[in-house]
Amino acid sequence: MVSDRQSILFSSADTYKTLSRAVRRGEAARLGTGVYSTDTATPPEILVRREWRAIASGTFPNATITDRSAPIAGPVDGVLYLAHDAPARSLVPPGLTISARRGAPPQSDDVALPGGLHQASFARGLVENAIPSRARTTGVARRLSRAELGDWIDRAARLSSPSELGRVRDRVRSLAPVLGVTAQAARAVDDLIGAALGTRDAPKGSRALHQRSIGLPYDTQCVERFDLLISALRSAAPQNRPASPLSPSTLPFYEAYFSNYIEGTEFTVEEAEAIIYEGRVPGGRPADAHDVQATYELVSDLEEMHRTAADLTEFIDLLTHRHALFMAGRPEKRPGLFKELPNRAGSTLFVHPDLVRGTLLEGFARLDELDSAWERAVYVHYLVAAVHPFDDGNGRLARIMMNSELDRRGQSRLIIPSVYRDDYLGALRRLDRADDPSVLVDSLRYAHDWTASIDFTDAATVREQLEVTHAFAPADGSERLTLPLTRHFLR
Repeated sequence: MVSDRQSILFSSADTYKTLSRAVRRGEAARLGTGVYSTDTATPPEILVRREWRAIASGTFPNATITDRSAPIAGPVDGVLYLAHDAPARSLVPPGLTISARRGAPPQSDDVALPGGLHQASFARGLVENAIPSRARTTGVARRLSRAELGDWIDRAARLSSPSELGRVRDRVRSLAPVLGVTAQAARAVDDLIGAALGTRDAPKGSRALHQRSIGLPYDTQCVERFDLLISALRSAAPQNRPASPLSPSTLPFYEAYFSNYIEGTEFTVEEAEAIIYEGRVPGGRPADAHDVQATYELVSDLEEMHRTAADLTEFIDLLTHRHALFMAGRPEKRPGLFKELPNRAGSTLFVHPDLVRGTLLEGFARLDELDSAWERAVYVHYLVAAVHPFDDGNGRLARIMMNSELDRRGQSRLIIPSVYRDDYLGALRRLDRADDPSVLVDSLRYAHDWTASIDFTDAATVREQLEVTHAFAPADGSERLTLPLTRHFLR
């Protein structure tokens, strides 16, 4: 038998000697008991990672991907879990363990995959994962824990209607006896689905499911990224950039100017000065002018910028109050009101409207894990940016909330100049899409160093410093943001 890719072969009584001779001649490689490949150029681990479906289907024909592998339809921590209608056995090709237990054959709602494997339906995956795993002292259990099972159901509840979940629960009840699952295990799944539907109290274990049952569901993937960022911040080098006096200072002007510029509200510095200091509105752009003016009024209000939240209620009040102030010129964007429709930037889909309050709650509850103004500022910035709680203005609000944390604790504020726009947004995307917080921490640290190095109290030279460091350059890669060579940075 040969896989569809024509590189994986399986021995039989008739072909065993032929394949063994091919291995000795270097024309084939043995990957495991009865499994060979004619691709001798690719490292075995890479080959197995690419061809695991062909290897599994050829070794365990008509098997079903289930147990811990069911939620992702593939290997978990280097193990692929299968059920097949034959005695249990395993195959261990390089870099993978395929563990096949005896189980029911594919059911009518299991999904047939190319090559001969099947993917367990959601209902089957749930009910088979509810079977208690044998006690283990090392390694990962074959099946999901109750908490993991609850988290899986919570994720499904975010994407499914109540009627769809109800049908899954009905299917769980009918499948359990067919799969040989005890009534007790089936009831455990029934209770978890009931909690997701709000008809039963959530069993202990899954916080996500518990919060959903009390009406505060949250985005578990977003919260996992909060935890990644906290870990990165706590392990990173400390950051201390004491603030210069803000009055008299041009810092709030440039903070408002650049924060709007990188969001697409582009004016020359002279135009922005006329808007802010003279009240002159460029023709045909009253809403854009209001964005700049209102942002400046907010960030130049030292009393307002010293306000930080002690609890979630205050945090939400700050978010809605500040958003309403600087978005007042755009009533169509519903200033101060959380979004009602999903929003996205490119391929990044932000937190669903139904999950905004719950995700803000989970995120804010973690703020006490951070000590320094720098850590708290970076974290609060990402919390707002990742949730994106409003129709528009979320980036500006995230930066205002960040600088409020810094301002309150006597640290220099942080400005993202035009030239640094793509570095900054790329760092946010890196965490959103690749679960890598290190780039965001490093990029904001550099922007903080740069901001602290500019003497905003000297109106006569600040423009020159910004130009010398390329702050006004377009974010096209032709120029890079640099630190000025002044003693100011060394204070």
